[in-house]
Order: sequence, then C-alpha cells, then structure tokens
Amino acid sequence: MKIGLSFPGCHRRGGVERVVFECAQFLALRGHEVSVLANECETIRNVHHLPILPGIEPSFLKGAGYFRRSRLKASTMDLNVLGTHGAICPTGGVHWVQSVHRAWLERSARFRGRFSLARMRQRLNPLHPVLLELEKRHFKARAYRRLIATTPEVRQDLQDLYNIPESDVDIIPNGFSPSEFNPYRRQANRKEMRRRLGLQDHEIALLFAANELGRKGYKTILSALKILKPTPYRLIVVGRPPIEVVRKQAFEAGVEDLVIACGSTSEIAHYHAAADAFILPTQYEAFSLAILEALGSGIPVITSSVPGARNAIQPGRNGLLLQSPEDGEELAALLGALTPEKIKQMSNAAPDTVIQYQWPRVLMLYEEVLKRFSS
Repeated sequence: MKIGLSFPGCHRRGGVERVVFECAQFLALRGHEVSVLANECETIRNVHHLPILPGIEPSFLKGAGYFRRSRLKASTMDLNVLGTHGAICPTGGVHWVQSVHRAWLERSARFRGRFSLARMRQRLNPLHPVLLELEKRHFKARAYRRLIATTPEVRQDLQDLYNIPESDVDIIPNGFSPSEFNPYRRQANRKEMRRRLGLQDHEIALLFAANELGRKGYKTILSALKILKPTPYRLIVVGRPPIEVVRKQAFEAGVEDLVIACGSTSEIAHYHAAADAFILPTQYEAFSLAILEALGSGIPVITSSVPGARNAIQPGRNGLLLQSPEDGEELAALLGALTPEKIKQMSNAAPDTVIQYQWPRVLMLYEEVLKRFSS
C-alpha cells in the first residue's frame, strides 16, 4: 500500500509524535510505501519525509496552518490511504483519535475554580476555539474513512460529544517498544545513569516525564515532596518545559534540592534506568504512552484514577492510583507508605502486565484497519 501519515511531529520526544514514529517504522518494515507529512521527522529507513514547513502565523494558529498545508500536500499525492493522528491533520483519513479536545476542556474545567484565574485563562485562550473548530470538521461532518479510539472512554467521548456511531470506531490502544523498554536494559544502565544524575544509593528516584506541567500534575508532586521533607525521594523531571521554569516552580515550593531538571530527550529509557517509580498525577490522559513505557521497563507507576491514565494500572501489583490529581496530601500519603520492598515487588511484576501493549502486536491491528479502508 501507499500510505501517508500526518502529524506535525514524527519522533520519539512526545506522545502522539512517538505513535506516528512507531507507525511509520512498522509499516515500512512490513513493505508498505510510507510517506510522512510532518514539520519534523526523525530519519527512518525506507520512510519518505515530506516537510510541511510551519508558517508565520501566531502560535494559536499553528495547528490551523498545518491543517491547510498538509491537506494541500495530501491532495497532490497518490495514496491508497492516509493515516491521521489529530484534528489538525487533513480530513478524509483513517483517524487515530488519541483524545477528544472538547472532552479534555470539559474535564479540566472541573479542576479549576469557577471564578479562578486558571479557568478564566482557559476560557480566553484563542487556541481552544481553533482546535474545536478543526475537531468539528473531522467528527461533526463525518469527514473520515474510519475512526480509531485508544480506549472505550475515548470512543464514548466521540459518541457523547459528536454523535459518532459506535460502528464507525475501532479500538486500538497505544503501545511501547519492547526492545527499548524492558527491565534488562534498565538494569544494565542503572548504575551509570544514577551516577550521572548524582543519585545516592539510599535515594528513591521518582520520574516525571511530561511535555506540560500544569495538566500533568507537577505542582501536586511538589506539594507532596514538601509535606514529606526530609525525604529519600528525588524527582527527575524530563520533557519540553524549560528547565528554568521547572526549577523556578520547585524553588517556590521549597523543594528545589529534591528536583533534577533534565529537559527534553528522545532517549527516555536512559532515565528509566535511574528511576525507582514513575509518577503522573494527571488531570486527563486519554492513554499515556509514558505509563506503558515505564511499566515495560519494570517501573511501578503512580498516577491518577482518571480514564486513560488508569487503564494499564493494577493497583498494588504494578502501581498505585491517586483519587484526586490535585491533592498533594493524598499523594504524600501514598509515597510515604511506599516501602523499598513494595517498590521491588511491583517492579518485578510490571513488565508482564503490559505484554499485550507491545508495538508489534498493537500495530498489526492498525495495519489491518488501514488495509480495510484503503482504496
């Protein structure tokens, strides 16, 4: 098949970007002719990168700009099927829905006071109306060949908010690379990585990997660490937020000595090697790749009991669930009761709980959907 894949990024430094990267790599290995329509794309053997260069529009219109330019590019291509990965992508494709923006807005509003500054900023942010309009073009207008939802909850959001028929949607979860994320690689690199990060043998390293701080619960973690001081816990922060912002918020919370800010990386597995637990008190998560990757590496996960984030968690076996993502006291209580023995027990159990999410298994399902809806 001649397959096009569309999203602004195709690399290993983000969530959806990582999905597109894995799709491109897998489909090329299966012998398909794969072209990626992206602003930025890691080099992948036998995959063509067709740059969709960003324009000069303001940041809140970047998505709309990508929509226009990628749609124009796709219209000139001889494709059997176009795989799209977000509402900012062209209509008319097999659309893998990682999350529904309208659902996120409604859920996130619950964590903001009705008259709070955060709620007001959200309502006035010009980005949201743009994304909602693009979402309508895909879902309300039924402008797709097929929809794929990562979870039953995402499918339900599509039904509730856009009246999408259940028969239009397949469910395929996110996945992880078993060659990159496994306990053997983690253990082999552990001593060196902990040395590089300045971690002592008695210290328990919590890994927080996220490309945004607010929704993912960074301040909740800082609040918990402040409650627990003095504590053996250290927090490793990896992701796109500027290092100076990460450190500033830690300083303001009074726990700057407990936080190691590392910036963005395409080799998150290196940080898995140093970590003892993965922590993500997120407000909303359709289905986090970061959670699957951590479990695959043998790292127990502490995350929120919200749809998507909790899907792969078996409480007490491979992780723990936080009932309120904004409750630092609850998180501190969970961490305070988490003994080294319990961490080791959950670490040993974690990899076997996510075998079904390995990318080769997941992407065989994706390939079958593309075949069914190709021309």
